[in-house]
Amino acid sequence: MTAHHFRATRRSSSLRFALGFSGLLLAFTAWSSDIKSYSASYSASFNGLEIEAKHRLEQLDSGQYRETLKAKNFLGKIDEQALFEVAENQTIVPLEYNYQRSLVGVKRAERQVFNWASQQLEYSKKDLTEIVELPPGALDIITHKVQLRRDLQTGKKILSYPVISRGKLKQYEYQIIEETVLDTAIGPLNTILVQRIREDDRRQTSIWLATDWDYLAVKLEQIEDGESHQMSIINAQVDNQPVTPLETVTEK
Repeated sequence: MTAHHFRATRRSSSLRFALGFSGLLLAFTAWSSDIKSYSASYSASFNGLEIEAKHRLEQLDSGQYRETLKAKNFLGKIDEQALFEVAENQTIVPLEYNYQRSLVGVKRAERQVFNWASQQLEYSKKDLTEIVELPPGALDIITHKVQLRRDLQTGKKILSYPVISRGKLKQYEYQIIEETVLDTAIGPLNTILVQRIREDDRRQTSIWLATDWDYLAVKLEQIEDGESHQMSIINAQVDNQPVTPLETVTEK
């Protein structure tokens, strides 16, 4: 392998990691019958590569919700979104999930359509479509984080979710680590730290959520094979209000 090919492969691997990892940023919203909208910008550095990511949650005229992620650098871009609604019992009901990625000229597109009436999920990738069983309470990669944040705000301790990703059912589990004041580009914020529970102990994913701002994600860190990668918030608005830091007390 030439040095040029090695550098290109390393950059490509870094962007794939960053764009896939950016899915963790999605859906950090509030517990209420009406979910609050938000928009946020994040920055990251992966092996010297700068990544930009923008996230938005909005309520549509239909009463449904749409969450979007757009991330890019000079190697490629990703566009990911989910359409969902809130049931009468306040649980999240996914309706459609779309994922598009263009990386160093290679494109990938996936789509999941949730048909709750027939309890079937339609999974499409390229020109292939597969029909899989849709178990009650199943979520997608975005909406399970919406439910996670709502559960955190109501004080739940068991954080386990059936998630359909790439047409396959998996169980995603998290644990609460601690509450802490985190320094960010915005300033100090009250946060709660949660970690993904994995069978593979070579990977550790940590997420800090701003408890005063509807559990908005403000920092993510993933450690894999001894290497640490981070994404951090730059600025954000929740319910059209700019996220502001805690007031600091100056000693006299």
